[in-house]
Formats: sequence, structure tokens, C-alpha cells
Amino acid sequence: MLGVLALLFGLVLVGVGYAEGPEKASGGTQGTITVERCGRDIIGDDVECSGSFRSDDGRIRSDVERFEPGEDADKGEKFQAVEDDTGYFRLGTITSFYVEAVKVWFVAATMFGVALFPLSAAFRRVGRPMRRGTFIAGLSLLFGGLLGCGVCALVNAVLI
Repeated sequence: MLGVLALLFGLVLVGVGYAEGPEKASGGTQGTITVERCGRDIIGDDVECSGSFRSDDGRIRSDVERFEPGEDADKGEKFQAVEDDTGYFRLGTITSFYVEAVKVWFVAATMFGVALFPLSAAFRRVGRPMRRGTFIAGLSLLFGGLLGCGVCALVNAVLI
């Protein structure tokens, strides 16, 4: 039962990864937000800033009334951002959104690797050992997925 749940969760992650990167980046304009002022929100737990957005190609300039950089920022500090069609700003670059989508695929591959072991045990006869190919495939998916997640996290740390 655990293997089936892990397999289903992996399938859900594949669907999320398929939609996440292109959905966040489609129709978006990459650029830079320059901070003009920052302060804590009303509750006091999040930092909210305002500033101006300028696209990388220089065609779009707009005022940003409120965005959350996740940390306190000084006046003049710059953040990479993507403006979507609704005027909402997401911190990061278009490439970083695609890398995040690929990371979700690697997490799904890891889940498939984890699911292979209990699924194989459920469908083989008692007393028979696990087939060598199934064992190698499960370990390959497991460690390949973990390695891919690590590479994606490293790439995004450099991009953002």
C-alpha cells in the first residue's frame, strides 16, 4: 500500500512539474526591481518593499507598490524578478522557474524509485528474491532523483 501511495504521489508531482515552470514564466517579462523603501507589514512578520521595475530589454518601466523580497533590503538594492500579465512580480528569473519545474520532476523520479521496492515486494511470490533489474532501477531512480534535486537547488542558488 505504501508503494502505491508513493507512486501516486510521484504522478501528482510529475503533473505539477509539467505545469509549474511554463505557467509561472509564460507571458512574463524578466527584469530588475530597484528598491525605494522597505518596511515590515502590519503584522510585523513579513518585509514589504516598493520600488520600480525595469525590464532587461528596457522597454517596460513601472512602479511596484508592494513586493516581498523575503528579507530586509536597503534603498537602491536590486532584485531579479519576472512580471506576469497580471502585473504580479515573482522574484527570480524565467530560467529559475524552469529549473524549479525540473526539480519537481526529479523529486517525482525519487518517489518512483522509493515506490519500486514495496511494489516489487507486493507482486512477487513469497521466498523469491527481488529481481536484479528492479533493484538497480529503483536505486538509479532514487539516487538519480536526489542528485538531480541537488543540482537544481545549486543552479537556482546561483541564478537568484
